[in-house]
Amino acid sequence: MTASAVQTSGQGRAWYVVVTHVHQEKHARYQLEQQGFTVYLPMVPPPVRARARNGVAPGPRPMIPRYLFIEMDLDQDRWRAVFSTMGVTEVIMRGSGEAARPSPIPSRFIEELKKREINGLVVLQHARNDNGKGGQASARFKRGDKLRVAGQTADYDVIFEEMVDGDRAAVIFTLLGRDSRQIISLPSED
Repeated sequence: MTASAVQTSGQGRAWYVVVTHVHQEKHARYQLEQQGFTVYLPMVPPPVRARARNGVAPGPRPMIPRYLFIEMDLDQDRWRAVFSTMGVTEVIMRGSGEAARPSPIPSRFIEELKKREINGLVVLQHARNDNGKGGQASARFKRGDKLRVAGQTADYDVIFEEMVDGDRAAVIFTLLGRDSRQIISLPSED
């Protein structure tokens, strides 16, 4: 049996989505780690134009507000304990009633995010315009253009918002139904 077959059959270790209370992602991660779970909270750099508040510089923030990922084996781990963990509101489930179980996500999704980390922060890079037009970065994209962020195992659609500086652009990245503003490096036209 292959590793992907194990994960889709509900046996073995797989990644699941946990929803947290507002601004409680780090607290929920800590509480889950204290219980022995493997937890992944993808973090991104602060927005380029973020200003210091009360003398404190902006720091990294969760890539997907209110969401984190937990690796579990539903047959071995005490996964129901996740529901009563401080900071957690729910686990994305499938089924209903007594048959309800956490719904796994593809492990390649987590692997792809981890591959995009630089110094512990997820950085989206290498966007390409779906229509393949050339020209300068500021001239080749306009607000609302659809771009594709290409990765080794998956591609993601983003919406161009504006150029930030040089070859970096602000884009809207939608994941799990949530929009997140990200800064990505655009490829050179060479």
